Amino acid sequence: MIRQVAMLHLREGADGEALEAFEAAMAGAHEALGARRSHLGRHIEGSVGGGDYTWDLLFDEAPEGDAAALVAAAPALAPYFGDGPQGVVAQIDAVRFEPQYGELPEPGIRDFVKRTLFLRVEDGAEAEALARFERELMGMPRYIASIRNWACGRTDPALQATQWTHVWEQEYQSVEGLTVDYMVSPYHWGVVDGWFDMERPQRIVSPLLAHVYCPAASSILGWTEEA
Repeated sequence: MIRQVAMLHLREGADGEALEAFEAAMAGAHEALGARRSHLGRHIEGSVGGGDYTWDLLFDEAPEGDAAALVAAAPALAPYFGDGPQGVVAQIDAVRFEPQYGELPEPGIRDFVKRTLFLRVEDGAEAEALARFERELMGMPRYIASIRNWACGRTDPALQATQWTHVWEQEYQSVEGLTVDYMVSPYHWGVVDGWFDMERPQRIVSPLLAHVYCPAASSILGWTEEA
């Protein structure tokens, strides 16, 4: 299985009618692209650095071509990603990877919030530091009960060229689970934040991040359990 997670940036001035048509077309994206599952979520206010939508896809095997080539070859979707009158998407920032680490304690979660963080570990980070960073990042659900489901993995540039090295995803029952419980957690600030803090000597993560969250009706991280 191959997951593709993309952040879509809208063209300036895209109007409501055009976006309604785009969202309706994207509801059938899995069929148009030969994917097993697909979900498009409009970002909630407070998202930073990731455009306007998160687009999740699950494939049985790696598709041919990168994300841009994939939509360009799909007649039902291509007009919304092009320069023509229907074009609403200005940029696709995508990653691909095989599912790696994660836990799904609440596979039946409904009407929740999915958070996605794209991050980049700096070139030259020592292997020991990288392993510790990943271990401490994935330790967060043990200390933050509002994280209902989670997944973490390294991107695969052989499947999709990208500047990002890691994708860190969580599912919360409410937005406050992220904006309050997660963000003010002592484990977050006392353990994990040092890897991101420009003033801390242990920092290995680039300050350039994409931190976004969107509503969803049923678990996205649970797709790999269903497949």
